[in-house]
Amino acid sequence: MSASATAARPIGLIRPRTQASSRRRVRVPRSRALARASADDGASTASVRVFTGSSTEARFGAQQNMLGLLEASSRDDAAILAAIDELEKLNPTPAPARDPSLLGKWRLRWSQQQASSNFFQKLFAGVASDNFQILNADDTLENLVLLGPLTVSATAPTAAVSATRTEVRISTVDVSVGGTRVWGKTLEPKPGRGAGWVEQLYLDDQLRISRGNKGSLFVHSREAGTAEATVMGAEKGQTNKEKAGTALAKR
Repeated sequence: MSASATAARPIGLIRPRTQASSRRRVRVPRSRALARASADDGASTASVRVFTGSSTEARFGAQQNMLGLLEASSRDDAAILAAIDELEKLNPTPAPARDPSLLGKWRLRWSQQQASSNFFQKLFAGVASDNFQILNADDTLENLVLLGPLTVSATAPTAAVSATRTEVRISTVDVSVGGTRVWGKTLEPKPGRGAGWVEQLYLDDQLRISRGNKGSLFVHSREAGTAEATVMGAEKGQTNKEKAGTALAKR
C-alpha cells in the first residue's frame, strides 16, 4: 500500500458535545452508606446509613435508620450508637427541655446503662417490653413498668433548668399486682444530694434521645396520639385558669 493511500485513510471522527447535552444532569440521592438498616432480614448485625443531603433529608434518613434499627430482629449497639451520634447533630428542636412536644407517653426502645445506674432501672430496662415514661403538663413525670400482672410506678416533679436539661426528683414509688397496690414508698430528699437530671439530646415527633446524669443513654419512641392529647389537656387547663382569673377579677 502506498504512503499516499495510508495518509488518505480516515482515522475517526470525534462528535462534539452539544451545549444541551453538556448541561444535562441526573440527580441521585446523596448518602454515605455505612451500612443498611433492616428489620426483617434476620441478619445478625443491624446497620445504619448516614445521609448527607439537605438538613431535612438527612434528618429524615437518620430518623428512619434509627426506627429500622429499633425494629431489627437483633440488637446492634454499635449501629444504634452511630445513629444516636448522627441524630444528635441534626436535632430539629432548639430547646427540647422546654418544648411542648416533650410531653406525652414515651416507650423505652433501647438503653445503655452505666454500672452506677439504679439496680431496678437496669433490671427493668432489660426484661420489660412495656417500659414507659410519661411527661405531663403539670411538670411531673411517671416511669411506668408493666411486667405481666406486676406494675411498678415512680413519680417525680420535673423542672426545665436549661434549654436541654430536665431536673428530676423521684418522690414516690408504688408496686401493684393485678391492679392492687401492695407496696409504696415516699422518698425524702437527702441532705447534700442534688436532684437527678436528664439531658435531652434529640427530640422530634416520633423519637426522643436522652442522657441521664450518670451517663446512661435512652432512646424512646412516642406512643401514637399521646402528644396531641397531652397538649390539648395543657391548653384546656390553662384556659380554665384564665377563666377563673377573669371571674375573680370581676368580683
